[in-house]
This record gives sequence, structure tokens and C-alpha cells, in this order.
Amino acid sequence: MGDRDRNDQDRRGMTGWWRAAPLLGLYRPALVAVGVGLLFSVAGAAAVARWEDRVNRIEFENAAETEAIVMQNGMGEYISRLVALRTLFESTNDEVTRSEFETFSARLFERHPGMLRIAWLPRVNRKERAEYETAAITDGVSGYRIKSLQSGGFATAPQSDEYFPVFYSTQPKTSTVYGMDYATVPERRAVLERARDNDKVAALRTRLFEPREGGRLPDVLVAIPVYAKGTSRETIADRRRNLAGFVVGIFDLPLLIQAIRVTTGASPAVSMNVYPPFTAQIVSLEQMLPDYSSAATAPQSMRDVARTLHWSGSLKIGDTDWQVRAVPTAGGPLETTYDRAGAVLIVGLLLTLSLSTYLMLASRNSRRLSLANRRVLELAQTDILTGLPNRAFFLTRLDEMNRQLSVRGLPFSILMLDLDRFKNVNDSLGHGAGDALLRQVAQRLKSAVRANDVLARLGGDEFAVIQEAGADQRACSTELAARIAKLLTEPFLLPGHRVEIGTSIGIAIAPDHGSDQEQLLKKADLALYRSKSAGRDCFTIYDEAMSAELEARNTLEGDLRDAIAQCQLEVHYQPFVDALSGARRGFEALVRWRHPTRGLIPPDQFIPLAEETGLIVPLGEFVLRRACADAAGWPSDLAVAVNLSPIQFKEAELFEMICAALADSGLPPQRLEIEITESVLLERGVENHAFMQRLKQLGIELALDDFGTGYSSLSYLTAFPFDKIKIDKSFIRNLTHQPRSSAIISAIVTLARGLDMSVTAEGVETREEFERLKALGVNFAQGYLFGRPQPIERILFDAPVKPSRRDAA
Repeated sequence: MGDRDRNDQDRRGMTGWWRAAPLLGLYRPALVAVGVGLLFSVAGAAAVARWEDRVNRIEFENAAETEAIVMQNGMGEYISRLVALRTLFESTNDEVTRSEFETFSARLFERHPGMLRIAWLPRVNRKERAEYETAAITDGVSGYRIKSLQSGGFATAPQSDEYFPVFYSTQPKTSTVYGMDYATVPERRAVLERARDNDKVAALRTRLFEPREGGRLPDVLVAIPVYAKGTSRETIADRRRNLAGFVVGIFDLPLLIQAIRVTTGASPAVSMNVYPPFTAQIVSLEQMLPDYSSAATAPQSMRDVARTLHWSGSLKIGDTDWQVRAVPTAGGPLETTYDRAGAVLIVGLLLTLSLSTYLMLASRNSRRLSLANRRVLELAQTDILTGLPNRAFFLTRLDEMNRQLSVRGLPFSILMLDLDRFKNVNDSLGHGAGDALLRQVAQRLKSAVRANDVLARLGGDEFAVIQEAGADQRACSTELAARIAKLLTEPFLLPGHRVEIGTSIGIAIAPDHGSDQEQLLKKADLALYRSKSAGRDCFTIYDEAMSAELEARNTLEGDLRDAIAQCQLEVHYQPFVDALSGARRGFEALVRWRHPTRGLIPPDQFIPLAEETGLIVPLGEFVLRRACADAAGWPSDLAVAVNLSPIQFKEAELFEMICAALADSGLPPQRLEIEITESVLLERGVENHAFMQRLKQLGIELALDDFGTGYSSLSYLTAFPFDKIKIDKSFIRNLTHQPRSSAIISAIVTLARGLDMSVTAEGVETREEFERLKALGVNFAQGYLFGRPQPIERILFDAPVKPSRRDAA
């Protein structure tokens, strides 16, 4: 029940008492008036006081929470800059020099006064100690030596298995901190180990070893582990083994927070106190004096703060939480007062004024609620990351445009955009870089559209534009699409990286392609799909043939599902031979689909469809099981090679399926060869590496298929446990008339020998190509020269393989 309802009940009760007591005489009206007036005055004042207290508390807590968020964001900015320094060490193949470190550090923390100094602590083992000391002296750090901290000062560090000395620092080269071994200081060694084992930023409240003026409070030490480039950090053992060193920063916490508050224009109405993390040494709240206080007049100890109106939170620095307590500034606008309650009490005997005051307050509350509802509605229709309208707003606006089309007949276009190669950025640089890229894409798209067009982010890397009517809607749409495509092909600059992407665009025009939301969106999506199928980085306007293609594709997909379910697919086998002896060493399993009405359907038509729809998983299992079962009946010196699709690698039970195929067929694992394309290795590198190691442990051979057509083949050869390289047939096709192809193949063979791998040449069709490949040193050959893919019943296992002119034709 609300205050107003209670007041009304009280008034009715008083009126009933007055009517029931006629003998009170002349004083009765006055007494009733006084009683009612006093009742309303006290009740109104009490209600307003409670309301003031609640509103002030809410406003204060909102302001305090905002200030805490600002401080946390500012601290995150400092930490992110230290992480950028870690990236410098982990992203280069060469050693970072002292001058590079000093230059990069100085640029990172320009106009960031809270950073006292930054240091690089390499991991130095016993054998490297003298080398590091000599290198530092050569760099100009006079008398450099690895030192330990003792009660009397620094002394030469005793012999140890490893050290973590200050090697680079933003301190002058005459500073005594150079060479100080953090491993000799227990609390600092502990924070380094914590950062290393958790692969996280670790923080410590500590005192500097070099004295500073004023006997100031301890500073904050932040340690970030740096690992050797390209090494694993999945487990603690990996992280300990691959640790390269630490980037260490020392923060002047009061100066840092004060700089953040000044830079962001912090509210003076809130006094912020930051206390150190709770430790076992703190036995009383009275001991908890702040490391930072924005107002000297505010309560200092945590116990004093708890006695007043306050807000509690935390400031996360690395893996440690500092305690944040906020109180209203004395005399500030957020300090709780009861002026309105006093005013209501004074004028409470005047019913009109009391009612006016109540209505005024109610009106103000209503306005606040209205503003809050409006803000909620705005947020519900806005994409938080880019600030663009979201899918809900886009669909609402599309409905409005369709209604205007039916009334006024004004045409419009829909452009559906999908970013090309965005997933590669997310996977290689992280989601933070992907978010930054999406924000830059949104800014460029804003510059491309007109003020009356609707630009929205639908989700992920999908954007859409509603373009209002023009003189020639088709020409306007293609002009806008071309402008967008050109803008998005220009390089994007992300922190530490230069990224190039593109966009595929599908266009639908109303009313030519439909007059309702569902039709237009479907046809724009079809046009977008055509753009992506055409090689991406282009735009396409919908035409009716696309719907027919979609229907045909859906029909083909249904037929493929039936073919897989009913085991109507065939597995053919193409031999590969020893290049020196010509002896047959095995067969590659190739799937074929003989459609009941359309005949033999080429693999390049149904394999991509199977991968898009996920049917490649049961299809791949069928091929693997059939190949293992067939190969089990071959002579024991023949192997069978099976391709695995990138989609199959995402299946959690792939390893168990391979083991089951081998077990059910009885084929020894050593006679199974798994062929993998480089696209498999672009994603989930750590997981796929572990999966391939498990296959190797079974005895299965691994081949890198289509070598030379990917992005970074050489790095995969050293990072993944391949046994064989299969040279793509595009090199073989040009072998006899392009010297460069011979040079490339020769280099691949030399590289493979150095890595203890064999080489197979695919697509060998002529005797001349074969002789040239033997001279270049390839181990195996495969192609029409030695036989086309055949069903198993047409393969003669006892007959030697003789290259035939008919097969090569």
C-alpha cells in the first residue's frame, strides 16, 4: 500500500471519529483541522524524507559506480599498453633491442603519468648469465651484473639454475635496478610464478628498492608473462617450458588514478578511496588506510567509511582486487539533506500547498521514468558495439518502407553485406581486434550512405542498408554497392596490424523483387550467396534464375541425403607409384556419385554442397570405412589414402570414428594415410595439432595435400607432424614448359628431405613429366599416366603398373 493510500485511510478514520463525537463542542472543528493538518504534515514530511533518501542514494550509487567504471577502464588502458609491449616480444623473430624497447615503451606511455617505469626481465639460465652481463655492458649499462637483494642492499647473485634480472628498463642506465634478480625477492618471485602459470597479468603492492621523496605509500607492480613465439601455452607445463621472460610495469597508483579522474572530468561530488587488497597482515579495519583518496577531508579508515552513506566496489589490477569505497563529498550535491521534507513539514497545514508539492514530485518521478523508458527503447534498437541500428530497428524500418511503397509507390533497395575474411582476423588476432575492425567498418559504411538511408548491423559481420528511392533505383543501388566495396577493400589499421578484407553484397529492389519483408530479405540473401560463390568481394542484383538455382540445389541436397542414407555412393581408387621402381605403393580413395537419373555427378558439384550442409560428416565416414574395408583385402604392401574435410575436423568424435573404422576392417593403422589440406590448419591450430599427434601415435601416416596453394605452407611443415607432402597438380601441369615450376619442385623436394618427409607429385599425365619428376627427386607419383580412378572390382592387384598412352590421353 502506498503512502497516499495510507494517508487517505487515516483521513477517513479521523472524519469518522469527528462524526461520532458531537459532544466535543465548539473546539471540535478546530481540533479536527489541527489533527488532520498535523497528520498530513508529519506523514507527508516522512514520506518525502524517505523518498529523498532513496533518490539521493540511487544518484550517489550511480555516480560512484560510474566513477569506478571510469577508473577500471583507465587502469585497463594502462594494462593493455603493457600487453602491447608483450606483443612486441612475442611477434618478432628477431631479438628486441634495447633502443627498440626504450622507443616503444616511451611511445606507449606518453601522457600517462601514472607509469613510473617499465622493465624487461628475460629468463636467463646459468650458462647464459655471463653472456647477458656482457651484452648489457656493451649496451652502455656500466658495471652490469645480475644481483640479489639483501638486507644491506644489492649483492652479486649466487649461482642458480635461472634468473629473472632487470635487463631493459626505462630507468637511466646509471640506475641500480639494472641486473636486480626478481627471483631473489620472495614476494616478487611469487607474483612472477603466478603470472607464468596462469598466463595472466599478475599484480603486487610493493615498495620500490630505490628510495623516493616523501615516504610515500607502496606502488603497484604488474607482471605480464612473455612466451617464445609460436610455442604452446595450453598447460602449466607448456607455459613453464616456453616462458621467455616478463614485462614488468611499476605504477604510481595515486598519480595514475588522479590522472584518470582529471582526464575524464570526474565528478567532484563523489569522494573515492582505494584501499589495498585484504591480506593476512591486516587485523583491523582501522588499519585499512587508503592507497588513494580523492578528498583529504573524507573518512579515511574503512570502518569510518562504513558508518556513513557509502558505495563498495573493487578495482581490478591484473589478478588482484583493490577495495574501492565511495562517499558523498561533504557539502556536495549528493550529500543527503532533508530540505524538501522540512518544507513539507512547515507548509503541511496548508492542504493546497501540500498537494501541489506532492504533484510536483510525482510529475518529476514520471518524467524520470519516461526518460528511462525512452533510453531503454533506444538501447533495444541500437547495436552496442558499433552504435548502428540493430536488426530489430532494421526490420521495423523495412516494414515502414513497405507500407509507404503500397501508399506512395516509392521504390527502394535492400543491400545485404557480409565481410570477407573477417573470420580469419577473429581467429588470428582475437575477438578484441575483430570488434575494433567492426567499429572501423561501421564508420566507413556511414561515410558511404546518405542521411536518409538506413544502415544497420544485423549481427556478427553482417550489415544491411535500406536505400530510399532514386531516379534509377537499380543504378543507384549498384553505385552504392561499388562505393562500399571499394571502401572496404582499402586496408584497415588495427593496433600492431594492417588488415585487408572485402565484402560480398546482395541487392534486392522493391517492388521489382517483392513487396513484403520476407520476400525481399530472402532474395537479397540469395543475391549475397551468389556474390560469395562468385569469389567474394563483389556485388550481385537478384534475378529469377537464383531462385531456380536454389530450388535445384535443394533438390540435389535432398538426393544427396538419400544417397548417403541408402549407401548409393561409390568409392573409386587411383594408384600412386614409387617414382624410382615404378612399383605400385597404394591407392587414393575417391568418392563418386552415380545419380539414378542424372548419371555420374562430378565431385566438384556435390562435395562443396556436402560441406556447406554438414553432410560431409556422414559422407566422409562412409568413404573412410569403405576404404579401410576394401584395403584390408589388398596385398600387405599397399596403402590406402583418404582425404579428410575441414568440416570433419570440427567433429568431436572424429578420432573414435577412425579407430572404429580400423578396428572393424582389421586394417593395420600403418597402411592408412590421412590427407589433410592447409585450410584445416588455419583454425583451431592447437586442437588440430593434438589430434594429429594422436593419429601419429596409432601409426597412421599424415600427408599435406595440395601443397603450395595455401597461405603459409612452410610454417605448417615445421609445426605439424606430416610424413608426406603432395605437390599440387598445378605445378606439374607447367613442369615441361615453365622452368620456374621445376625450380619450385626442386626446392620442395630439398626441403622435404631436410624434414625427413617424402614427396608425392599429383596430376602426372605424360611420360615426359614423369621422367622430369624422377630427375628432380620426388618419391611417389600419381596421375592418369598410371591409371584413372577405378572401382575396386576393376583393379588387378597382381599386374604391375605400366604407364599407358591411353591413360595419359
